[in-house]
Amino acid sequence: MNGLTPLFAQPWAERLGWTLVHFIWQGAMIALLLVALRAMLEDARARHAAACLALATMMAAPAVTFAWLGTGGPAWNPQTAAATTLAPPGASASLHSAAPGLLTWLVMAWLAGVIVCSARLAGGWLSATRLRFSGARPAPREWQETLGRLLPRMGVRRRVRLLVSARVDVPAVLGWLRPVVLTPVGALTGLPAEHVEALLAHELAHIRRNDYLVNLLQGIVEAVLFYHPAVWWVSKQIRTERELCCDDLAVAASGDVLTYAQALAGLEACRASRVHAAMAANGGSLLKRIARLLEPSTPAAHTMPGPAAAWTLSVLLVLGVCTLIVRGAPQPDYPAVKRETIWVDTVKQGDVPILVRGLGTLTSPTDVEVKIAEVQSKDLQVGQGCSVGFQRSKYVSTGRVTQIRPGVQNGVVTVDLKVAEVPSNVARPAAAVDATIQIGGLINVVYVGRPVDGRANQEAFLFRLEPDGQQAVRTRVQFGRSSVNQIEVRSGLQPGDKVIVSDMSAYKDSARVNLR
Repeated sequence: MNGLTPLFAQPWAERLGWTLVHFIWQGAMIALLLVALRAMLEDARARHAAACLALATMMAAPAVTFAWLGTGGPAWNPQTAAATTLAPPGASASLHSAAPGLLTWLVMAWLAGVIVCSARLAGGWLSATRLRFSGARPAPREWQETLGRLLPRMGVRRRVRLLVSARVDVPAVLGWLRPVVLTPVGALTGLPAEHVEALLAHELAHIRRNDYLVNLLQGIVEAVLFYHPAVWWVSKQIRTERELCCDDLAVAASGDVLTYAQALAGLEACRASRVHAAMAANGGSLLKRIARLLEPSTPAAHTMPGPAAAWTLSVLLVLGVCTLIVRGAPQPDYPAVKRETIWVDTVKQGDVPILVRGLGTLTSPTDVEVKIAEVQSKDLQVGQGCSVGFQRSKYVSTGRVTQIRPGVQNGVVTVDLKVAEVPSNVARPAAAVDATIQIGGLINVVYVGRPVDGRANQEAFLFRLEPDGQQAVRTRVQFGRSSVNQIEVRSGLQPGDKVIVSDMSAYKDSARVNLR
């Protein structure tokens, strides 16, 4: 897990973490709005549409929040938020300094939960799909004809197959583009014909309404936003109202409420279906559905959530408001840095030549003598390639190392180079040169321009720019091998990050700086 932490310690992960936290109050508010709206709606189709709209809004809210946080919108202006918070400055600073680490773990935990829930969803879908081919066979011809008569009456224009299987307990719908109605082996012979016809009408109502597709989309939302109870509550309302809508369509097609209610009562003794990815006739509370059909004037008991759900939503809303206060609390007074006084470089990935640099003089038209710092001379070898630039001239010559003189004087080593013959207008006696020698190379590494205080194989702190470019955060970086102008980054930064590589020692005690 520690190896994954640097991967998630990035700006996008912090934005995602705040997005997940903000959804606590957003999801609770959407659910409470749905509660108020359901209290005003009496039609099952209207309540179902409202619940679907609420769930779609829940899915859209994190995406909008993530994009908005990336723009540094005015809602997160510390000066604006300062007037709405009572948090002491010291507490605010500690919360802001601790937030990135906590958000990293939050995102990692959320991703693990999404993987588990997605695997569960995929497993249910695969199990439902296998029911088509595992022991299923076409239903008797007379029931195929019954289904054919029901199709136009239910407004279903697609081809629907009717199969029987020993692996289901109640009639159920599988598939969306090529739907299948799967019935238990004994249902077609153990129930009266009018009851079976009523149950088949219910399943065709699911097909007409595309409920199988809606159910799969619900599963995706539940997997992504699994941590919020309001999501599961809204999803439950969709499934409850879905069954009521199909009941109404089935009754309208048959015109006999009592027969349909008796058909549902016959399912009460059946145990629940084992595959939740299918659309089954026994979804929801059968007793409540039967009571609703027989006594439509009785107020629906499911319109309002229970006390526990109401308290949960209220607590989540309060927690979300506290999150807004913490997120918008005045940040510490970070020092300001003028942009024109810093040098910013972008972290890259690729091959890096390892170079050492030395100053020297031209001793003949083809010979150069340079001085190399002792700490950089340990990897020097005869025959290594070099390039030599001449001061007061743009001419550059190439060559190789011919000799590394023994001994060290004043911390430097003398190295002799042989270069291509230098033109006479450049080859002045004792002309000053600036030479670079390639002593090796790094293949496909992450690297950045060498900071002022960057040392090979050491740890340092750099200021990494935030995505909005308004601040830079102090970041721990582990360096690897270095060259003249580049240095390898082993941890702490990712390709695409922008960092300040000029001298920032004056701000070594600041966690962040504001860029002006």
